[in-house]
Amino acid sequence: MTSLSPIRPRTATTTTNGWIRAVPGVASLVLVSFVPMSGDAQEVLEISDNITCPTCVVEAGPHITLNPPMDHVWFKSFPFPNLARDGEGNYIAAPVEGDALLAVFGPDGTFRSSYGMIGEGPGEFKDGFLLLIEVGEDDVLHAIGMHHLHTLAPGAERRLDQVPMPVYVSDAVVLKKGMIAVAAPVRTEAGMTTIQLLRTDGTIAASIAVAETNDERLQMAWDRSDLQRRLGRSNDHADVWSAPLNRYRVSRYGLDGEEKIRIERISEWFKPYLYETPGAPLRAPADPTVSGIHQDANGLLWVTVRRASPSFSPVIDQPVGVEALPDPYLDFNQLLHTTFEVLDPVAGEVVARREFEEHVRLVGTAGSDVFVYSLYPDVLGNLHCVVRPLNLRRE
Repeated sequence: MTSLSPIRPRTATTTTNGWIRAVPGVASLVLVSFVPMSGDAQEVLEISDNITCPTCVVEAGPHITLNPPMDHVWFKSFPFPNLARDGEGNYIAAPVEGDALLAVFGPDGTFRSSYGMIGEGPGEFKDGFLLLIEVGEDDVLHAIGMHHLHTLAPGAERRLDQVPMPVYVSDAVVLKKGMIAVAAPVRTEAGMTTIQLLRTDGTIAASIAVAETNDERLQMAWDRSDLQRRLGRSNDHADVWSAPLNRYRVSRYGLDGEEKIRIERISEWFKPYLYETPGAPLRAPADPTVSGIHQDANGLLWVTVRRASPSFSPVIDQPVGVEALPDPYLDFNQLLHTTFEVLDPVAGEVVARREFEEHVRLVGTAGSDVFVYSLYPDVLGNLHCVVRPLNLRRE
């Protein structure tokens, strides 16, 4: 088995569409400036389910296990911890439970340190629920909470700064030029935008990616899948990749707001839908959801899709419309499986696909290597985090 060489681009069938129209008549959240798309229409690639490299396989490398000291800090499945890997190979997990918010592990998984208390004092966190950990330039880390953007020293040794967030964030990536792209709906003159470009002081520099939706759906689902986006950064950290959670459509945006390319995945197993039922996937089998985007050094896109397990059986029985909260120690591997697809955005192809019979998520990394992680319970029910590298190989 040898390493896969870069795939040569070939001509793909393309179409062009104009910029998404404005959405009038929607209640404003925040009114900010909108950076329009350039005059040229974006390129649209329609990619079918056909795998163009049948000898290419997504291979999982040797795993390491992150074992926190259970008497000090520990993992829960709800909230599911986010995991970042810095340039030195250290792993930073947040949020963790116990007497700290963040835990740091060495490249071999050995627990090193933990810190972060909720409070108003120096180095403390006003937010107790850290949503995301992202690696920036020079291994500076950004921890994003519900209401604040926190800047951390390399290795997450201490908190350097925190500033208020102007929006509620569901995903984020750190780009060049000190920009942080966050997935958050904001009403602008052009319509409801879904991606905000933030400065490190927490202010919005620009709003991009107008939602393709209508008034009725915005009114009932603006905080759900219709307007939520999953983000990934380009391999040069200059642009942002984005996809709606409820539709397999991946777009690349520049910092000037231009939608440079759009990939429309045509798949029998991913049908677009309106929004998730409250409590899904605990009450009803979850619809497929785009859960991660990563671009490697060869320019290939690694897209993860969360799917319901074929053996799914509901674990919570509540009336429709009532939010279902999971057991914080629930093994989500029983409910969710994950599909990894490797897309060639130049040739317009699915290069490889792999199914995992577990809930797998991408690790936020400083480079272009692909790492994934999952949580597994031991015999006592304690959750441990297992990290594996993924590689694309040709047999």
